[in-house]
Amino acid sequence: MTRIAILALSKWAHFSWLPRGERALTEWAQVDANADLLARYPQLTAMQTTPAMPPFAVLPRPACAKVLRVTAALAHARLLRRVISARAQRIFEIRIAPHLLHAIQRDLRGEQVDVDQNVTLNVLDRAEMTAAGLRVALRTIEDPALRVLVELRLPRAVVRGMADVGVCDMRVETARDLLDAAYALARGEAC
Repeated sequence: MTRIAILALSKWAHFSWLPRGERALTEWAQVDANADLLARYPQLTAMQTTPAMPPFAVLPRPACAKVLRVTAALAHARLLRRVISARAQRIFEIRIAPHLLHAIQRDLRGEQVDVDQNVTLNVLDRAEMTAAGLRVALRTIEDPALRVLVELRLPRAVVRGMADVGVCDMRVETARDLLDAAYALARGEAC
C-alpha cells in the first residue's frame, strides 16, 4: 500500500476541497490549503502514522473513479443485464467504463439478486455510479482518517452525491470482493 504524507494534502485532495476551490499551484497556496484541510478535518492530525492507502485510491484520479464506477456496476450486475439497446450500451461505454459492459454482464453476480438492494441507481449516470462505488469502497475502510483521505481524493460533488445514494449496509467482505473484482477488471486504466 502506498503512504500519503499528511503535509501533501493539497496535492492529494481534489481542488474542489481546497479553500478557494482551485488548485494550489504555489508553495504558499499549498501551505494555506494544507492548514485549511487540517483545520476542517482534525481527525487527520490525530493519525499516529502515515496511513497506508488502499490500491484503488492511489491510482490517478480518473482511474480511481473508474474503479469506483465498475464497483457500483458489479453491485448492480443484474440490473445491467437489462442494458441491451445499442444506444444504452454506447452511453455506458462513454460515461461509465469503456469496454467493460459485456464483462460485467457475463459476471456471475448478474445471475444473483443485486448486492446493493437499498438503492435505485441510474446506471448510466457517471456521477451517481462514482458515488455509489465510493459508498461501497468506504464500507471496506475502518479508519475514519483514511475514509476522509479517500473522500478528499474525489470531487466534493461526488461525496455529496454519496449521501443521496443512501447508507451502505452490505457486509464488509462482500464490499471488499466487489472492489477487488472491479480493480482487476478496470486494470487501473482511466476512461
